[in-house]
Amino acid sequence: MDDIAMEKVDRKSSYTVKTTVSPEHESKSDALQEIQNDEANSAKKCRPKPENPPPLWICNFMTRRPKTVFAFLLLVHLSLLVVTGVMMMAGYDILPVDFKGVPLDLEKEDVFLRALAWQNRETNEILPTSQTTNDVESESLTLYYESANVFTADNLRAIQAFEDELTNVADYTTFCFKKDGITCPKPFSILRLFDGTFGPFFNDSSFGNIPQTLENATNHPEVSQQLNFFLGKNSIVSAADGVAKSSITRTAFYFNYYTELENFMVNNYRQKLLDLNKNGLGSMHFLYSCETLFVYDVQGQVIFDMMLAVGSFGFIFMFMLFQTHSLFVTFFAIFSILTSFFGANMIYRIVFDYKYFGIFHVLSIFIILGIGADDVFVYFDTWRATSHDQMESLEQRLSKCYRRASKSMLITSLTTMVAFISNAFSPVLGISSFGLFSATLVFINYLSVITFFPSVVLIYHLYFEQWTWPCCRPCTQRSHTVPSRTMTDVSENQTERKNIVVRFFYGYYFRFVTHQIIRWVIIAAFLALIGVFIVFMKDLKPDEESTKIFKEDHNYQMANDRQKNAFRPSGRDPIIRVYMVWGLRLQDRSACHKTDGEKCTGKTVWDEAFDLNPSPAQVQLQTLCHDLQNLPDNANADLHIRKNSLTGKLEVDCFLDNMETFLVNESAKAVYGVSADFSIPLTGTKVSHLMTSHPELYNGSAISSNVYRYFETAAAFWLNGGYTSNVSSDYSQLLGFTKDQYDTLNLLNNAGESYGTRLRYIAIKANTSLVIGKLGYEMGIPIYDAWERFFKAKIAKLPPSLSGGFQCTPEGNNPWHWLKVQKTLVDSALRGIAIGICLGFVVLTIATQNVVIGFLATLSIACVTVTIIAIIPMVGWKLGVLESLNLSLVVGLSVDYVVHLAEGYHMSIHADRKSKFGRIQPYKRNYCTVLQN
Repeated sequence: MDDIAMEKVDRKSSYTVKTTVSPEHESKSDALQEIQNDEANSAKKCRPKPENPPPLWICNFMTRRPKTVFAFLLLVHLSLLVVTGVMMMAGYDILPVDFKGVPLDLEKEDVFLRALAWQNRETNEILPTSQTTNDVESESLTLYYESANVFTADNLRAIQAFEDELTNVADYTTFCFKKDGITCPKPFSILRLFDGTFGPFFNDSSFGNIPQTLENATNHPEVSQQLNFFLGKNSIVSAADGVAKSSITRTAFYFNYYTELENFMVNNYRQKLLDLNKNGLGSMHFLYSCETLFVYDVQGQVIFDMMLAVGSFGFIFMFMLFQTHSLFVTFFAIFSILTSFFGANMIYRIVFDYKYFGIFHVLSIFIILGIGADDVFVYFDTWRATSHDQMESLEQRLSKCYRRASKSMLITSLTTMVAFISNAFSPVLGISSFGLFSATLVFINYLSVITFFPSVVLIYHLYFEQWTWPCCRPCTQRSHTVPSRTMTDVSENQTERKNIVVRFFYGYYFRFVTHQIIRWVIIAAFLALIGVFIVFMKDLKPDEESTKIFKEDHNYQMANDRQKNAFRPSGRDPIIRVYMVWGLRLQDRSACHKTDGEKCTGKTVWDEAFDLNPSPAQVQLQTLCHDLQNLPDNANADLHIRKNSLTGKLEVDCFLDNMETFLVNESAKAVYGVSADFSIPLTGTKVSHLMTSHPELYNGSAISSNVYRYFETAAAFWLNGGYTSNVSSDYSQLLGFTKDQYDTLNLLNNAGESYGTRLRYIAIKANTSLVIGKLGYEMGIPIYDAWERFFKAKIAKLPPSLSGGFQCTPEGNNPWHWLKVQKTLVDSALRGIAIGICLGFVVLTIATQNVVIGFLATLSIACVTVTIIAIIPMVGWKLGVLESLNLSLVVGLSVDYVVHLAEGYHMSIHADRKSKFGRIQPYKRNYCTVLQN
């Protein structure tokens, strides 16, 4: 190869670079020759080339002091890393990482604040008599066994051996859930039907007659409800036929939730469970679910995904090196992308005062790698393209490159930022914080690529462009720029480039899509496809589950599917329970930080008007209970209250009924005489009779004639079993008491117990037939609305002291709230799409200065969006949190592609449409490099 002859003159004079082309480049393929001829013919139709505008001041400054500018901007970028490190070492929470979950709370919605009020009702004011073992937070480990038939003697023995192994580990008795506070119960397993736990009819430890034992359970009213927990929905049990068959069964271990539970689970159980999940238990496939292990594995997966970002950096580094042929440019391009992340995080954390960096934020690392690389390629390819233009000075060339590249990058960055910002207005913290952080990240990256990267390219051009590694010099021919005054000269140089992607789109692809017949066929085919996609798009449904972290074939996802779909309905199913609450107001979270999420529970606010001492209040509340318990089927069709399989009655827990039954039975005792009446309503006269009959409990001389808290005194007597037995745990969690400054006194025989207290809150609980995790918002919100209408109508008829009640679903991650979240996710996705498309039209129209091009480009974006939305239901997915986020980004990212082509078409110097479309300005053709990224 001949050496490159290069001539540089003073920047204020003519700025040219001459390149000698080697003989082997003179031979061209037929396709490239045809392209050159087409280019030469179309050159005659080109618009007159405008004169170059004066150089930009920033470009003048950079070219006059290239080293100073580069060093200063490098120092700025390095300072972002240094300051971040110093703040971390100083203890400032500059990177508030939290990978334990995704905050999806609608913190201003009543459904959220109501449930939060009930969940945090046990303040320091509440007397301990209202606390029960049911309030102890527990954790479960559920094991799933699958086989053609799990109910064989060999399978049951294998299950027994494995479960015994789990219960025999060290410290099991420390963490197991002790219902009586003393002993660990056996795991809730099918094995309990064979070891005598349920009585002598269920004692077959050798598993000699499995069908008969299971049929005995089926025929036993109480045990049958327990049996359904273990039976697959297609199971068969028949002692007459000697058949006991189920493809799946499950076992539940219960643990007290302590801080150390995670270490116990990870050290003693996790590896065993992973091995069985991989290898099976005997002939059975094995799955498991556990919230503690799930959180642990999610955190591990996030860390692994962050390690993948290192691999992404490596790939982009090598690809960028391949495209730029410069280690110097590539290194500092990647460096600018990396420091953009730290700069954006400082603004996000300090300026915007966000204290949450979660799972979704990890996605921004991968996103900025793509966006940052795109901007680098846009600028560097534009710099290369300007080498084909006659420039008066280096300042002129840098200015021309800067104008073109910064405009293109501004348009793409702006559309992407708006796509992210549309998420920033979401009421869901996990989504809004991600949107704000990512938009900030794109903005900081844009600032870096229009300030620091031009100085990098300038230093490279002035000092390193002609330098090569010594080992490569014998076989390296570098080709940079040529003087170009005609379109033909440009064409000759461009078609000699060996980038196969450019040649494909420039030649074969262009001739194919512009063929006078094929182009109409393509349009018709795409219109037909869009029609099909629109049909599928209508099938898009929200995901009833919370955020899916793992794939469908992962253990946790499969276990979740089995729990929801593989078993018969049972009394242990995670159903929606509606609580009708009085005595509490919406939780006050005014003192919480905007990013605290579930870490800040707020302050309990009491309803000071709540009072059950007035007789009308007691009577009307009991009437409400009876109305619920005796709802006709047509009225219950909207509320879905479950009927008890044994009694046939609607499952409504009303403490007043249980309290009245207890007190009426109490009144029959001889100590009260024949005239005792302790039925509802409980008046001062009735309760005074109760108190004076128990001088061992109540000091009659201390009872004032003005005592008001008679109802509370009777309620405490009932809850404590007449102070002769343990607390009635079935109902004590539904009532809470505080001391009254006037009436509260201590019992005579127990100074630790009080009476005459104030009833602060109560609840009536209704079990529905709705299973948590199976209810989508389209069906669920009308049910929620039906409960709202029903309860408000009942509240309107109650006395003033009961007018402040509300209904909520505080168990199971608040199902009413999750329905609202589902709808919010759908609305956010639609809003993001609408904002993106509308903004896309405006941006494209401004960029191209042509309404028709802007409209057609926007139509193309809309078609892309319809296609992506349709793919979700086509592959069996649903609209979850991640899908909602991605849909809002589809428009922003698709604009990036469309705007390059639309702007290139507009900026082409050709006059006719075909030439403008096929032979976009030489520098624009370099976007093929960008688009392939």
